[in-house]
Amino acid sequence: MPLLGEAKYEEYLEKITAIRDKVKSKHLRAIAELNRTAALTGKKEYGTAVEILKELEPRVKKMPSVEMVRRLNLCLNYFYLKDYEEAETLYQDSEVLFGKYKENAFYKKNFTILDLFMDLCCYGKKEGVAERIQEARRMYPEKQLQEDFEYLEELLEEGKENLQEDTKSDV
Repeated sequence: MPLLGEAKYEEYLEKITAIRDKVKSKHLRAIAELNRTAALTGKKEYGTAVEILKELEPRVKKMPSVEMVRRLNLCLNYFYLKDYEEAETLYQDSEVLFGKYKENAFYKKNFTILDLFMDLCCYGKKEGVAERIQEARRMYPEKQLQEDFEYLEELLEEGKENLQEDTKSDV
C-alpha cells in the first residue's frame, strides 16, 4: 500500500499481480485484482481499469465492502473518462451501499472526492466547490489525492470558462 501512496504504480502493479497469481482463494484473487485497478487509475489507464472493475462484479457482489470499493473506483474512473452519465447512474444505484461506508475514516477521503465530482459534473453545482476542494486538500495531503483535487480544479475552471463564453455569445 505505501507504493500506491508514493505513486510507484509500476512497482505496485508487479507486486500485487504476483500476489494475485500466487493465492489460491478466488476471493483473495478478486481482491488483488481490484487492488490492481487502483494502480491502473494512478497510471491514467482508466479504460483498462473500468473493464477490470466491470468483470469483477460477479466475483465480489457478495462481499459488501469489496463491492463498495469496486463501485467507488468504477465511479471515479467514469469521471476521469468524462462518462458522467454512467458515473451518475452507478452512484445513484450505489447510494445505499455507499451510505454504509461514507463516514468510515479509511474511505471518507474517497467519498469526499466522489461527492465533489458528482456536484461539479452531474449536478452542475459550482458555487462553493472551490472552497470545498481547498478544505479537502488540507485534510488529505496524499500525493495521489492532490492530483484528484488538481483535476477537479481544472474541471471547475473549464466550467467557468464555458459559462463566460456562453454569456458572451448570448450578448
